[in-house]
Formats: sequence, structure tokens, C-alpha cells
Amino acid sequence: MPTTSTTTSTHTSKQRVALIDQMAAEWQSVGRSRAAIRSLNRVADRDPGLSLLVCGAGGGPPPCPTPCDVLEHMRRASGRAQREEAARLVRVLLREADGDPFLCRMLVEVLVPGLVTVAVKLRWGRGGEWHDGEEFFGELLSTAWLVVQEWSGQDRPYAVLDLLSAIRCRLRRQLFRSKDAAGRAVPFDPDAAAARSARTESDLEELARILIELHTDLHHEGMGPEEVEVLYAHHVLGYSIAELAVLTGRDRRALYARRDRGRRRLCA
Repeated sequence: MPTTSTTTSTHTSKQRVALIDQMAAEWQSVGRSRAAIRSLNRVADRDPGLSLLVCGAGGGPPPCPTPCDVLEHMRRASGRAQREEAARLVRVLLREADGDPFLCRMLVEVLVPGLVTVAVKLRWGRGGEWHDGEEFFGELLSTAWLVVQEWSGQDRPYAVLDLLSAIRCRLRRQLFRSKDAAGRAVPFDPDAAAARSARTESDLEELARILIELHTDLHHEGMGPEEVEVLYAHHVLGYSIAELAVLTGRDRRALYARRDRGRRRLCA
């Protein structure tokens, strides 16, 4: 469970991401509203662990009576047990969020520190279609909203990791498409084209070429179409196994098995 505060780690390189600060300020109001508290209590009624936080026990005052308090409690989690419980609460919120826009909003707020980590890994969209890191982070938030809304109502044991992985993969594919389009838009220069074609292709380009060739010759080293498709979607297109499981309706373990089997046959 990510624990980075929204008031820290909000820089691209030198510039502060104002959107994160704006969200944090809005959350202080939204997360204490009567409607928000009603939504939280509705979920707490169905989950004993959340109920202890929201309603308390033994007649004493509850430790986290509002969504703001619950979120701060989750972000303060330290040690394995507390982090696992925080991650479990994300699973509960996602499962119960179906049809409740506030719970979706709460989930996006929970994910903000993880989204900062995703932005760092994707170099704040450098080389893509965004003007700066601020605009790229806005795209991350929009994608997070879409994924949370699409998955609301689902019971996912690894909800935090699944959500962040799906968001990262979608933005990564968009970034790759932007870079590819930019490369195709370069004015044609015969000398430059010859130089590019003479360059050694990248590992990713080589893998894509090999897999495309294998798709036309599925008997190569016993490679089946399922292994080729999983390898291509996972390594070239950037889909996570969790996202592929959702898209294809196949069991995640089966997809992992096909990926690993394809890797072994590819390296044989």
C-alpha cells in the first residue's frame, strides 16, 4: 500500500504539481461531507474491519469517523500487517463502489501517492503528447477514474496493485503510441532513413519482430498461438497479466503459465 503523503513527493523535477495540492484541498471538504460519511457508513456496516475504524468498539469514540480520517489512517500504515490491512480496505472500497461516485472518488484519492510513483516511472510523460508533467498527471488521474469506474463492484484480492498496474499500462501504451507517431512524422531524409535502418534494433523491436514472425509460423519450436498472443500483449503492447485476465476473461494463472511457457520456447 503506497504511503507517500499527497503534500510531499509532488514534484516532477523542479515544478510542484498543483493538481495534487488542489485535490488534497478539495478532499478536506468532500471527505467530511454528510453524503461522504453516509457512503462510508454503508460500507462499514458490511465489513467488520472498517466498522471498527468508523464506528469504534466498546462505546468509545471511533478512531476514523470520516473518510478523511480513514484515508489518513491508511496512509500512516507502517509494517507488514498495517500495510496489508490498508490494501484490504482498498479491496473493500472497490468491491462496494459499484454505483457510488463518492467511493470512486475516495479510491482515486487513495491512489494518488501510487500515481505519483507511476508518473516517475514513466518520466512524467516525457516524449509524449503532453506539454508538461502537470498535464501528464492530469491524464493519469483521468485514466485512474476510468479504471476505477470500470472495475467498481469487482472483488480483487490485489486491488491496489491491479489498479496501479492497469493505469500504468494504459498510459505506457499511450506514451508509446505518441512516440511512434512522432517518429513517423519526421520529414523523410534518405540519409537519415538509411542510418536508422542500419541501426541495431532495440530489444523491444526485436521481440516484436520475432513474435510477428512466429505468428505466421506457429509450429516453430512448438510455439502455440496462445503463447504468442500473451507474449505480444504483455511485453510489446504493455498489458499486465491482471489486465489481460479482465480483457480476455481467462484465469490469471493460465495466462501466467502461457507466458512462462512461451518464454521458455522462445529461448529454446
